[in-house]
Amino acid sequence: MTASTIPWRGLATLALAATLAGGCDRPGSPAASAPTSSAPQASAPTSAAASPQPSPEPSADDRCLDTYPGAIADAAFLPGTFGEEKGDLCYQVRPARPGEEVWPEEDHLPRVCATGTLPSEALVADRRGGRRLWNSSSTPGEFSTDVYDHTVTRYSGSGAANYLADLRAAVARCGAYTRDGARYDYFVVSAPKLGDESLRLALTRRYVQPQEGMPREARYLIAVIRRGDHVAVVFDHGWEGTPTRTPAITAVFTQSARLLPTP
Repeated sequence: MTASTIPWRGLATLALAATLAGGCDRPGSPAASAPTSSAPQASAPTSAAASPQPSPEPSADDRCLDTYPGAIADAAFLPGTFGEEKGDLCYQVRPARPGEEVWPEEDHLPRVCATGTLPSEALVADRRGGRRLWNSSSTPGEFSTDVYDHTVTRYSGSGAANYLADLRAAVARCGAYTRDGARYDYFVVSAPKLGDESLRLALTRRYVQPQEGMPREARYLIAVIRRGDHVAVVFDHGWEGTPTRTPAITAVFTQSARLLPTP
């Protein structure tokens, strides 16, 4: 995965990467504007008939089919998750029309089975998520760029508890599958309990053919944490196919559990 393939909604990845290179995981302040000239500017002559304007290019929001209220507060996420432009993740993307750029397929939530939808999806009341580009190194002066997705979902009824149960059942039922030139295999791994209930998943992805500049096989950790009717999912993507170091991403899991709303 390269920075150019990350599907943001209004979030400038390259700007964030440049910010990290300067030692911060949040976008910097905007550049100073050019000085305003005091000389008066001649106005263009007004045309009697307005000329036709070209149709605007479709924006990222035009492609997103999500209808969630999006009322989950920034406080439920680590600082730097949304950046200056508040770019939320999109969970349902409209297929590209002729001439539109095709968005790369990217999983923000565990896709344990090749097809189908978990029953608990019917009980989603709200969902919001962001992709965080961060420095995962704990050594002063050292920078290690990594990426993860952080989603918080509020469920109605028993949906939150059902979601974790659905994931466990799907792991046991579905097994590995191949998609977009890679084999995906999810399994449950042992981990300390977080929140009221938690589930730690690992995803092994192996490309059918070697990919330039990326490991052919890698394992990514995913934390699913419930508190009351809210569930946080932190999905590690590492950087250019290489997963984030385990101590660094597990520290993020612990922090995200503390940020979940209290019932």
